[in-house]
Amino acid sequence: MTAPMLFAAEPSAVEDLRTRQIVDALDPEFLRLVGWDWHLRVIFFPKDHPVLGMPDCCVKGCTRGVRFGRPMCMGCERTWKDSGLSVEAFAQIAKPRMLGMRQVMCRVPRCGRPAKSAQVSLCDPHHRQRVDTLKLNMEDFLDHPAVIPRASTGQCEVEVCYRLRDYDTSRYCQAHSLRLKYARKRGEVSDEEVWRRTTSAVNADRELCLRGLADRVVAEVLYGLQARTEAGVRTWDHFLRPLCDRLRQMQTPTLEVLADPDVFATLSHVKSTRGVVRTMLMWLDRLGATPESERRKDVWDLKIFTGQTGTLDFTRISQPALREAVKHWAYDDLPRRRGKRPGSAVQPYVTAMNLLSESLRLQREDGGIHPPDLRRRDIVAFCNRLAFLTETGTITAHTRSKAVRNVALVLTRIRTLGLTHPGQPMAGLPTDFRLQREDTPDEPEDTEAGKDLPDAVMRQLCDHLDELEQLISREVRVGTELLMDTGRRPEEIRDLPLDCLGHDPDGSLVLVYDNHKSYRKGRRLPIGKATAGVITTQQQRVREMFPDTPVGELKLLPSMRANPHGTKAIHSIGEGHRTWVDALPDFLVPTTVEENGQAVTRMLPFDKSRIFPYAYRHSYAQRHADAGVAPDFLKELMDHSDLKTTQNYYRVSQERRRDAVDRVVALQFDRSGTRVWRKAQSLLDSEHVRRAIGEVSVPYGVCQEPSNVAAGGQSCPIRFRCVGCDHFRTDVSYLPDLQAYLADLLRSRERLMSAFAADDWARSEAMPSQEEIRRVRRLIERVKADLGDLTTEEQAQIGEAVAVVRRSRSVMLGMPRIGQPLPDVHTTRTA
Repeated sequence: MTAPMLFAAEPSAVEDLRTRQIVDALDPEFLRLVGWDWHLRVIFFPKDHPVLGMPDCCVKGCTRGVRFGRPMCMGCERTWKDSGLSVEAFAQIAKPRMLGMRQVMCRVPRCGRPAKSAQVSLCDPHHRQRVDTLKLNMEDFLDHPAVIPRASTGQCEVEVCYRLRDYDTSRYCQAHSLRLKYARKRGEVSDEEVWRRTTSAVNADRELCLRGLADRVVAEVLYGLQARTEAGVRTWDHFLRPLCDRLRQMQTPTLEVLADPDVFATLSHVKSTRGVVRTMLMWLDRLGATPESERRKDVWDLKIFTGQTGTLDFTRISQPALREAVKHWAYDDLPRRRGKRPGSAVQPYVTAMNLLSESLRLQREDGGIHPPDLRRRDIVAFCNRLAFLTETGTITAHTRSKAVRNVALVLTRIRTLGLTHPGQPMAGLPTDFRLQREDTPDEPEDTEAGKDLPDAVMRQLCDHLDELEQLISREVRVGTELLMDTGRRPEEIRDLPLDCLGHDPDGSLVLVYDNHKSYRKGRRLPIGKATAGVITTQQQRVREMFPDTPVGELKLLPSMRANPHGTKAIHSIGEGHRTWVDALPDFLVPTTVEENGQAVTRMLPFDKSRIFPYAYRHSYAQRHADAGVAPDFLKELMDHSDLKTTQNYYRVSQERRRDAVDRVVALQFDRSGTRVWRKAQSLLDSEHVRRAIGEVSVPYGVCQEPSNVAAGGQSCPIRFRCVGCDHFRTDVSYLPDLQAYLADLLRSRERLMSAFAADDWARSEAMPSQEEIRRVRRLIERVKADLGDLTTEEQAQIGEAVAVVRRSRSVMLGMPRIGQPLPDVHTTRTA
């Protein structure tokens, strides 16, 4: 392709290699789209383009462009709001024809002068001839032999203007003549020549004038607009006009001067204009950039290294040698990272090195800038500073432990890369400047477990999903619902393709997704019909929104910004989710507090900071663990490689289990239904041990008979007639089992009393006795009666404790059992 010749203001501009590089990167198709001409230098925004398009206003007679999502142009919209009419009624009111500040030529054939206005449609001499001299209507005037065309008056002498002058006596078009007149009255013009070079163009709808700008600036604006358009980012003329006007006033040779914060601050405070500048500078930086050139900077654009957005910032490492060494390490480490966002895996190491740099700067007189002077005492000082930051709450214990490990790894790798050799950044670094194994503090326990949300909170969240859709968007609502139902990571749901619903060979429904964290593609997760219904409804919505895009390119949760074809997923679920959660009323949950030295239960607000998208993954794991799903199978559901990782998601801590046992044991009964502990506030450690080794599980309770306990429950002298044994104990957590047992006794007795073929002795042995039925029924009634005496708060507390105890029991018994059904947190949703 032959690059277009620049119409340069100075010959040296053509020889600028960077300008030529930018011009060569311009797509001829894009230049044709915007009607670009290198001599005219005006961008014409098309009407119907999905990104740049500005269709005509819906108001009759108005030809101005309309921004995406608006019913009419901004001028008509202001008038409509004051009219009190509906959009349909207002649109039918004919608007006088306007030029939109664009010149049209006089209607007299071959006349070279512009018309006075859209309504007059004649130049000033012809208008006066028609009205004052000939006094004819327009048709007769145009046919009159005395009407002859006038010669052009020439172009306006303002550098940015390409309009024609209206009069022979003026050097400017009418608009600029009036602008100069009023500027002089305000005392704003001291040099007319400077004014001609720097004043702005007459704004015409759907036009952007780049005249009066340096060649390189013109090329940069064109390339920035092209890059934004290719990325699907909408750009309108009024976004760019303030930018071009400011650049023209500055007479700057390049757009890159705006990278200076002080210069950037002089721009228009319009948010859209500043956003355009940032993205244009970003794409200009990427043009021609390579990993080799980018690594020399102190802030890396990860798009150049990995193809993914994000940055790595090394500026907080104040020691030049250490900063260069960390950059060498990052350059070596990035290619080894997998997944959608490899930069996020490297960032924690850079952050840890920031902490080391800060420690050296604060605790050494030289700021730690000389590697040969660093010693073991500097490592000790670093460890002490981390301990101080942890104690003051600046960082967490987990962050401290992780920072030590990360710094140790980077320092070790700096040595293995040879960066301590002569001529390298860290040359002469002593061997004792390293972290030892004993320098690493213990990792806090249970860093993952306990992040699940209580069922009561989950139910309230599900009940308010409609408000999430109204407040944020349909896509964030669907994404949140899928997070709740599937327990996937937020990025796995966010990036789902439209065709993500599949079927296993047996016809069961599965969600097909990619595990970006572990780089495992095409994972299949069993889902229910209700979840599948959410997906199919969203699929239909997306197909209707983007009917012309192939299904294989569409996203299930398409972004509503910079996404004309539906191929980009939403940027984030978390931001909208946080806004929604903060706007919801408090979530009241039963909480134990101490009042007057007594532990009491109160309904207190749940901490909303614990409600975040990843918490749904923990809740998913906890629900399945509570339902008795085997750990190995739960590992597969969570798509973990290591069972230990899965166990961290649902492990019940000893403190939580003990608290639950303390509550449940307060409602413990013997075989006669008598409360064993009328006042049990807490168990001693010895009592917890006794419960673990001094009893054995039996149907519907526990047995404390020594010989049976010693035999592991296999030596019951009365063959498990537990309700008739003085060693039997039960509690409120066994109430569902007792009720099921009573129903089974009644069914068995009824069946045996019917015409069942059996000998009398066999029937008598198998027949449940009336006394056993009476004992079980009385036991159930006593448990229910004592539960009924509790307050609503105490009942809720007992209910949660029972769930914990039964969950633990399913693990301790190690016996075959039917899995509990998964609790449905969606109380209003139907399959």
